[in-house]
Amino acid sequence: MYTFKNTEINNKKASDFETKSMLYLLGMRSDSAEIEIITVDCFNDVTGSNLDFSKLWDVQSKNHSSLPPSKIGESLSTLYDNYISSISFSEYILFIPKLTRDYLIDSGLNVYGYSNINLKQKKGIEKKLKEKINGNNLGSVPPLFIDFLSKVTFVEDNKKISTYIKKISKFKNKRAITEEIYERIFNEIRNAQASLKSTYIENESIVKPSEVLKFERHITKSEINTLLINRLIGIDVFSFPGIPIAFFSVIEGKDEEEIKDLLQECNENLSRAFFDKNGCREFWKLSEKIIELLKGNPKNKMTEIYEVLISKIKIRTPYLTEHTVKYMISLVKTGLENAD
Repeated sequence: MYTFKNTEINNKKASDFETKSMLYLLGMRSDSAEIEIITVDCFNDVTGSNLDFSKLWDVQSKNHSSLPPSKIGESLSTLYDNYISSISFSEYILFIPKLTRDYLIDSGLNVYGYSNINLKQKKGIEKKLKEKINGNNLGSVPPLFIDFLSKVTFVEDNKKISTYIKKISKFKNKRAITEEIYERIFNEIRNAQASLKSTYIENESIVKPSEVLKFERHITKSEINTLLINRLIGIDVFSFPGIPIAFFSVIEGKDEEEIKDLLQECNENLSRAFFDKNGCREFWKLSEKIIELLKGNPKNKMTEIYEVLISKIKIRTPYLTEHTVKYMISLVKTGLENAD
């Protein structure tokens, strides 16, 4: 049985720091591809999971203006609680501002284990952590104490807000999008994260990790990627209300039912390409190239962009048919025109 404690209630605004820690999980680790679901302020500030909850990445984020050893020790307490809990976590991560470099053996690292911290600082960390765990019983060593510390990964925040968004974007040319747009997307994700804290789960219990979904304090990688692609293109790609003007040349001469069927087919194909793990990379590559071509030739017709596009990239996924690609170009054209 796992019981949720010290959860935040009705927090109107999630901190930038918690959002950075979430985006770190999704785009800045060698195992980020495995993470599909993020829970917010349940097990910890953020916790990543694969689809069946058989692997969990637990993150405590602490944005203190200064982090002396005592503060570091205090910050590790919720990770320790999870380490000895009934639920098994694969990773224990403390996401923090950049530490004083004198604390570290190798000061050039920004991601490191407990072994990279100097002995003097370790003593202060362990003293405070023991106090947090033991309360008045200060003399005893808590269960699995040293084993826990050896499992912690320290991650320092040393990047701009925009970098965290760029890392989850599959666009190769990151400079094609302005810093302002990246920061706007970050703020939108932060606000979506904050809204998840409106439910009350204090003292609620679960037996297995997947049961956390019933509290609706989670966001999926697919949801974040959908928001990201929609904002980068400038239009709601997967639920556009109507027919983009540039696509009228394709539907000319078709009756109402044929038009409905074609639009439905294009929408379904786009969704399949985007949410299919094998086709997703193709979708991002196609979107990036369309944006590049339209920004360079904004007055060109959709058909002209299409001809240039297929001469430059080879589309391998069967979902991105000729009509679907032309529909995508029309959507992007509309989005970019609306942004002007």
